[in-house]
Amino acid sequence: MNTINYLLLLGIGIIWGSQFFFVDLVIGSITPITLAAYKAMLGTVTLAILHLFHGNKEKRSAGLSRKVWSLFIWIALLEAVIPFILIGWGQQYINSSTASILLGTVPIFTLIFMKIATPREKLSPWKWVSIFSGFGGLCLLFGPTLSSLSFSGNIMGYLALVGASMSFALSLILLKHLPPISSILAMRNVLFVASVLLLPLAFLFEDPFHISLSWQQVIDVVILGVVQAGIVYMLYNTLIRRTNAAFASLTNYLVPLFGILLGTLILGDQVTWNSIAALVVIFISLAISEKR
Repeated sequence: MNTINYLLLLGIGIIWGSQFFFVDLVIGSITPITLAAYKAMLGTVTLAILHLFHGNKEKRSAGLSRKVWSLFIWIALLEAVIPFILIGWGQQYINSSTASILLGTVPIFTLIFMKIATPREKLSPWKWVSIFSGFGGLCLLFGPTLSSLSFSGNIMGYLALVGASMSFALSLILLKHLPPISSILAMRNVLFVASVLLLPLAFLFEDPFHISLSWQQVIDVVILGVVQAGIVYMLYNTLIRRTNAAFASLTNYLVPLFGILLGTLILGDQVTWNSIAALVVIFISLAISEKR
């Protein structure tokens, strides 16, 4: 078991799990697409600054081939643009618990796409056990709400969330195929492309320059962009390179779990039996994920 890989996995889960707090603090004052565009731009600037101080001498973006830039565009579309639109549209018809469970299918789709993309790569039976047990832990986490879930609503809402999961899974496969440049440079370019794609959408559907934020909310937006876009995507890409797309996809089980646990620690929310059970099951799934 590689300790660094698991620390990266947990760190990413904590960072993305905490973003719900910051989004809740600003979402009433800034529209969703505009927030996503600002996050991508701030993340780009953050990684650009880090790249200036990065010790490795590597070729700059101007030296990257057109094929590599097309890869950046596809990753930005699949990771930041398409799922954002699908999730935002789909959640008009389904609640957040249902959405979290449907997004929990990302690791399952990742394994399927890995098998299709690289049929010669052998996947350990333990990998499948880990993925499905992690999904079981996610269902445990939202256990009390499962009985109230209704599938009689707009089926397009469910299909939209499944489509978002498939989009995330495909982006994971593509991230593994990025050229051997630093994670800082690679994700700076991905976030730059995402900014270019999201800004026109913000101007088309919203008004990104006419927002009213307090100074505290400005700080919250900066944290979302610097830490929960720039830094976390750098860590995410590092994890994918060190392991594989299937292992990195397990963060999708940790994000809602840490979101609830942080709510307990910071906001004093009550600890429930299903949260504890989910914690145990998900960590067991992580422990067996690298077994051969």
